[in-house]
Amino acid sequence: MPELLFLLLPVAAAYGWFMGRNSLKTKELKGRADVTRNLSSGLNFLLTDQEDKAIEQLLELLDIEAATIDTYLALANLFRRKGDWDKAIKIHEKLHQLKLPKSKAQQIQFELAKDYFSAGLFDRAEYLLLPLTDNELLREAVLKQLFSIFLATHEPQKAVALQPAVEKTQSRSLRIMLANMQIQHLEKSQQLDLNRLQQLAEHFPQAIRPRVALARQALAEQQPAVAKAAILSVLKQRVQWAAELLPLLQQCQLDATEWQQLLSPLADKHNISACLLLTDHLAEHQSAAAAEQYLLPKLRQQPNIRLFQKLLQLRQQQSALAAEALISVEELVNAYLDSKALYSCRSCGFKTRQPYWLCPSCQQWETVEPIAGIDGR
Repeated sequence: MPELLFLLLPVAAAYGWFMGRNSLKTKELKGRADVTRNLSSGLNFLLTDQEDKAIEQLLELLDIEAATIDTYLALANLFRRKGDWDKAIKIHEKLHQLKLPKSKAQQIQFELAKDYFSAGLFDRAEYLLLPLTDNELLREAVLKQLFSIFLATHEPQKAVALQPAVEKTQSRSLRIMLANMQIQHLEKSQQLDLNRLQQLAEHFPQAIRPRVALARQALAEQQPAVAKAAILSVLKQRVQWAAELLPLLQQCQLDATEWQQLLSPLADKHNISACLLLTDHLAEHQSAAAAEQYLLPKLRQQPNIRLFQKLLQLRQQQSALAAEALISVEELVNAYLDSKALYSCRSCGFKTRQPYWLCPSCQQWETVEPIAGIDGR
């Protein structure tokens, strides 16, 4: 008998292993069935517009099935795009509590911060975003989100403090954003002076605003040479700004020959503002007939309402009879021009009669430019 029991031990062990394996498999299958049932239930709630119940049902699965994180992220982002920020926050907060790899946890933290920003909870968003500036992959997007917060809260000085982080990126747009925030900080603290503006202009050559501010400040402080250099630098980079900056350049104490030499190359490139100013220059220093002789070929080559308006003015100067006949035409032209936009965003196409450094439509910096810079209106 003892020998028989000894022989049965391996059989008993094998039976125990088999039953245990079947038990684990049964438990695993039951768990999967529960997950599937809960998931189906949650999706059914979504389909029947019972979103709150759907979220509760789906969030319960997080403790069971953490492998579906990307699905939950997509769902939360969908809610945020729809404006259901409280639902997006609820999902992201639940995800943020899970023990996940650092990269995934930081991505969720960033998404939660964007939820808070969308909901107007700027302090919470800032608290979550600041540590993420050390994340190389997220740094650029995080800094842009932080700058949006500082813009909304009127705290440009906080953006200035993040300059070292900005310089760790290769982002041109971030540098333009930072340059504009720096100018806002100087204006807010009433610290605009030539030295600071020159430093900003040199440090942020990608940005236009520091050089425009430098030119205006230099003219205010009777330093036309500094203003001239700043303006010419901008025009060399973006000739579209001629309509805005050529009137400032006129204040830089240029003699007649130098002024004509500056305008001629721009006019040859079909810059409408330069053509108009050069026409005025010829009318003043030569005659209205000479100015018209210059203007007519330009108008034939590039029909433009502003060039036509200038031609009307020249004809009125040369003849009292013509002035009387053309006055009603000029009034119609002026009324038409008064209704046209002066600036357009090169990014989204937003049009306005007012200048903006930050486009009100697409929230891009320095994309709203004078329409009359090249093609006129």
